[in-house]
Amino acid sequence: MRESLGIALDSSSISTALVDADTPLLGSIDEFRHPWGEGGSVPSAPSSARALASAADVAIERASRSHLHPTSVGVTCERADVRDLLPESFSSSAIGNVELVNSLDARLAYLRSVDALAGVSPILAFWPDGSETVIAAIDPIAGTIDSAHRYTSAELLSNSATFTATLDTIVAERDPVPKMLVAMGAPEQTRQMSAVAAERSGLGFTFLGERTQLAIGAALVAAARSTPTSAAPLAVGSGGAAGGAAGLIAGPRRWTPLMLISTLLVLGGLLIGMLFTLAPDNASTATTDPSITENTPSTTVDEHQPENESGDHRTESENADAPGLSGSEWGEIGGSANPPPLFSPPPPESFLPPCDPNFPAAPAGLRRSDPDIPPTSPSPTPDAEDCTPIRQG
Repeated sequence: MRESLGIALDSSSISTALVDADTPLLGSIDEFRHPWGEGGSVPSAPSSARALASAADVAIERASRSHLHPTSVGVTCERADVRDLLPESFSSSAIGNVELVNSLDARLAYLRSVDALAGVSPILAFWPDGSETVIAAIDPIAGTIDSAHRYTSAELLSNSATFTATLDTIVAERDPVPKMLVAMGAPEQTRQMSAVAAERSGLGFTFLGERTQLAIGAALVAAARSTPTSAAPLAVGSGGAAGGAAGLIAGPRRWTPLMLISTLLVLGGLLIGMLFTLAPDNASTATTDPSITENTPSTTVDEHQPENESGDHRTESENADAPGLSGSEWGEIGGSANPPPLFSPPPPESFLPPCDPNFPAAPAGLRRSDPDIPPTSPSPTPDAEDCTPIRQG
């Protein structure tokens, strides 16, 4: 069991969630949601940062009462002024491993933990962000976002016809076609309208009403970053990079004696084979008797050897002793050399799909491209009229 704590600050609340990173499909072990900034009030950045640190201390104390001890903490904060104060706020607490998680990464991690979406890809997911609604084309299996756009919520969710027309426009531009529409943290009153729009567009529908979605996703991302594995590279600052490098270095040293013995055996076999190959067919056996040694000719002519230009026979020993010809070169003259290796051409350059153009105003008024897409997102082209990145959300 590997416990991880997630904390999320949005526009109206502070949420905490304790999850088991080894079994994320079971959901959260313990969660808590505290109202913050309701009624239109916006708390100051220092007070919000202190509130986040206090929420983490309370959640860890609650977990310790059940003999649970989180090994990592993930924090998601949508306010940039509060994020700058988080290192100082958490420095005074007993929490050691704190990871600042992007809200987009937290949503992707949460989607991968939903049992109803197992094996379903790609999908369309939408969630509210202030007075706007974000609709994103997501591949949960790969953990990537292909495109995302913002719409005015009052116009997009005014009726099911407008929402259906907007979904039809997005689906027509996607390849492969999305299989499901997922509502993430959407108001309950939009559930029926979203289900009708999805059915008319030929999509399945899933409503995720979990109020601590960002906290759960932040906990899963923090656990993935802080846990070293042999199959995946370690995250920077996780404290396990040195140990992984030591394992990579110690592995070859352990097999060095066996490799050396194998190499010597192979070389010995090759040497014996070359001696049998280069030895003359009718060469006499060496002896230590001086009388026989004196009567033995220095060279033995093979009757089967081809004649040279002057009609003389040339032995293999003479060929081997010829200056300027080594054993490998003599093998190349004999035609036994292997052809040079062929190099495969480099893969063709992959072209990123163009950035999604602005949708026409008929289905719903498209605000702009959103949000900060990972490097796998499409790059803008001159044809796109408005594709400027916006704030995170």
